[in-house]
Amino acid sequence: MLKKESFVGRQRVFSHRTGGFLAPENSLAGLKHARNLGFQNIQFDVRLTADGVPILKSDESIHTTETSSILVSEVFFDQINGLDIGIDYGNEYIGEKLPTLYQAFSACTELAIRPIVELKPSIGQERSIAEISIDILNRVGQDKLLFPLVISENVSTLATLMNIAPEISRGLIWNNNLIDEPDDHEALKFQCVMIPLQLISSQLIEALHRKQHSVVATNINDSVDAITAVEHKIDALVTGQIDSIGPYFF
Repeated sequence: MLKKESFVGRQRVFSHRTGGFLAPENSLAGLKHARNLGFQNIQFDVRLTADGVPILKSDESIHTTETSSILVSEVFFDQINGLDIGIDYGNEYIGEKLPTLYQAFSACTELAIRPIVELKPSIGQERSIAEISIDILNRVGQDKLLFPLVISENVSTLATLMNIAPEISRGLIWNNNLIDEPDDHEALKFQCVMIPLQLISSQLIEALHRKQHSVVATNINDSVDAITAVEHKIDALVTGQIDSIGPYFF
């Protein structure tokens, strides 16, 4: 279970996909924007390119034109390195590029951010995404330690992470298999469970707390949802509305 002290500055609200809805998602600019608003626990997504470069990206597809797209796992990093991910967010973000995980971890050390890293492997990358991410974490952390929370819905990815870096805090993204096959998931020894608000109940949270799991509510997009989640006695929440739901909301 994650101790309250493990949330930086005792903050219990995490910024979603770096800058929430206010900056390009999964971007260095988003990290800086959320940090400027006081957030230190900041979530972002990671995928692997075909040549094994971890980049910050949520969707598996990258739109190259209005009518065509490619899969992150089937393209080399050099082929997408120049993509502008900020053009739809206003003039101040034009020219923002896809960041690598190395760049994101480096920014986190400079800005005193605790990264909440969601590993999203494509088929066949379940082990390698964990191995490569931990290798990068160790390289960046040689000069200044990072204390990430690494989360995934993929059991093989979390199992690999547990085996190669057991000291790293781990989180499992909720799925129904947690009910159907509880023993398999308990073996992962994860510290927290990420659950969409619409699936949360007080009974579920009580059951997870009895198993020493912290509960982090996701899909929190307005203050009413945030209050509802808090009333269910969640331990933390993730929001894209970082201008109205601040890092010390509760």
